[in-house]
Amino acid sequence: MIRVIIFIFFSAALCVPGVNAAGLAKIETRSCTIESTEGDRTARYLAEHADALIEDVTARLGFDLKERVRVIVVSNLRSFQAAQPAGATVPEWAAGVAWPGHNLIVLRKNTGGDILQTFGHEVCHILLGHAFGPDHRVPRWLEEGLAVMIAGQWSLQRMSTMSMAVLTGRVLPMDALALGFPADAGRAEVAYCQSFYFIAFLKNRLGEEDFHAFLKEYSTGRDFEQALWEAYYLRWDEIERMWRDFLKVRFGWLPVLSSTGALWFFASLVFVWAYIRKKRAARDKMRLWELEETGLSENTDGHTTLH
Repeated sequence: MIRVIIFIFFSAALCVPGVNAAGLAKIETRSCTIESTEGDRTARYLAEHADALIEDVTARLGFDLKERVRVIVVSNLRSFQAAQPAGATVPEWAAGVAWPGHNLIVLRKNTGGDILQTFGHEVCHILLGHAFGPDHRVPRWLEEGLAVMIAGQWSLQRMSTMSMAVLTGRVLPMDALALGFPADAGRAEVAYCQSFYFIAFLKNRLGEEDFHAFLKEYSTGRDFEQALWEAYYLRWDEIERMWRDFLKVRFGWLPVLSSTGALWFFASLVFVWAYIRKKRAARDKMRLWELEETGLSENTDGHTTLH
């Protein structure tokens, strides 16, 4: 009898719908399978918006999703590390990782970021991985800059980070960012900001249509510098020089000093200075009156005369 009960219990456990071998519940959408702990509200929220968000990213990027994506949503760093493909390690500060070769996205919630923005960022990596293929190594700054831009992860904080990097001479060489990003969280944030603004520079200063032409050329297997030439008729060293000039104009001391915030700051300093000067003048005047009254009093007693 006990054996029958045990058999029924395990059979029921194995037949529970929507739970995989790792104990994660599955939510199926048109474009992806989202796995999480049972009843995870973040996963349900993501499932409600996932398909529309994927459609938006594909339209803006110009590349199609070729296969369904598996998405794993976890709540802590330990689970986040365990959900990565065998042998893979990711930085502790990461909130999401995409593995195009596995059609896998792993998201960590409770990191302070917007889960939909993080998902859109990683979808961008999946699409670029599908478009370029496993044998075509895309510069890291190109992937991350596009992902940050398309996911809408720009912020005033990132503008401030970029300004400080320029003003303190901590801008990283673009060639160094082609191979990978720093492991240090602070330097990695500079790398993300720099990549975003470099893509913005390419699209806004050199033309969005030319940028998409460059992406198309590059995704066909062309050499990086050849694809740049086909789209912009510029060499990489010329683009880098224009980029450095852009940084000086956009984030140098002049725009900082001429910004609205700086003008209000200096105006406040002038106001404070004028107030202090007025108070000091009033205090000196009061002191003069006191001396005059004291002098007059002493002159009456025949002791001294105020000149």
